[in-house]
Amino acid sequence: MKNRIGFLSVLLIIGTVLYAQQQPMKFGNVNTQEILTSMPELKQVQTKLEEEYNQKEKQLTALQEELKNKQEAYMKVAESMTPEARAAKEQELQQMGQKIQNFYMLAQQQLKAKEQELKAPILEKVKIAIQEVGDENGFLYIFEITSGMPVYHSDKTIDVTPLVKKKLGIPDTTTQSN
Repeated sequence: MKNRIGFLSVLLIIGTVLYAQQQPMKFGNVNTQEILTSMPELKQVQTKLEEEYNQKEKQLTALQEELKNKQEAYMKVAESMTPEARAAKEQELQQMGQKIQNFYMLAQQQLKAKEQELKAPILEKVKIAIQEVGDENGFLYIFEITSGMPVYHSDKTIDVTPLVKKKLGIPDTTTQSN
């Protein structure tokens, strides 16, 4: 009985291996950057980010102009001020300069966070489309073409960018390349 179970187990393993060898191993590659730049949603995100950037730039310009005016006014009266008053005014100008630097750094962080927030649903949509294309077409792996990762890129892989674009309803305007 043990021999029979062992023999059936070996046959099952051999059958599985032979079956797996008969199935073609499909690998694909995709250019997500090309897909993203083709998506109308990304253009809307870029417009919103430009609006945010312009608003922050106006605020920064106003702060810089205010500092410049205060520095010019100080330079006109600095020699007539007492040393204590001069030191206090210089401290005020220095603090204002620091405030501008802090505003600039905070604005950069806020813009980056806003970009990530706005792009997250788009990236998720592309990710899901790639997964669906992989499942529907029997790919074992789909590699990102543009990443700097040391990934083996066989000329037998298939560029699934057009399939993902089709899945997302984006017209494919490029020629397919392997």
